[in-house]
Amino acid sequence: MSWAVPAAPADFDLGIDKDLPTPAYLQLTEQLAVAIDRGQLTAGSALPSERGLASSLGLSRMTVRRAFERLVDAGLVEQRQGSGTYVKGQPLEQFIDRVLGFGDEARSLGLEPGTRMVETQHVRADETVAAALKVAVGSRILRINRLRTADGEPLAIQEAHLPPHLAGLSIDLLEREGSLYRSLEAQFGVRPVRARQTISARMPSRPEWRLLGIGREVPVLGLERTTYGADEVPFEYVRSAYRGDIYRMALDLRVF
Repeated sequence: MSWAVPAAPADFDLGIDKDLPTPAYLQLTEQLAVAIDRGQLTAGSALPSERGLASSLGLSRMTVRRAFERLVDAGLVEQRQGSGTYVKGQPLEQFIDRVLGFGDEARSLGLEPGTRMVETQHVRADETVAAALKVAVGSRILRINRLRTADGEPLAIQEAHLPPHLAGLSIDLLEREGSLYRSLEAQFGVRPVRARQTISARMPSRPEWRLLGIGREVPVLGLERTTYGADEVPFEYVRSAYRGDIYRMALDLRVF
């Protein structure tokens, strides 16, 4: 199995007509922009190198560089020092003002949510999880790993941990509902009332960049959230990795 950064597909063709009055760098810019718009070049994939494109198309490296610079100015690609040029995703901006499940969050952005179950497993709580859920270290908890998609595209990986009294959650119910919160309410009568969430930027792990379909040099937003019910007892601890190339969070701030 290859762990290389996604590159341009083998059937991706570019061609420059030097008999046209349109400068070669503009032709190349347009063709690459169209390929990005059509999804032939996906977010996080690497463009061919300047040297490689110049050689294959019979152009100077300066011509290719000008095309890349126009794509950067248009916000379609980004250049990383010593690494190459990569396709940027269209940003999704989520306002953080209430507790939402992923499905409601995606729909609030005008996207169709989806879920792929990666793994469900009963495990022993380590120190971090135990502290978040206020249970003893080694307690038997339920860990649920899911890949979350928006309009069919991978957006986030979520690892949820449920305390012992909720570890009997029906996975069949969860898969039918597609929502952890709806499933917990249906089976146990538990509803989220508030949550504490932290956010940090970091590089993805190998499983994360593989499942998210991004280059391993594309950062992710690491979220940790502890969710509380009406009794102020934590019932969920979640670690998530959101694609940093297309997802960002926003806060509305007021001056008092």
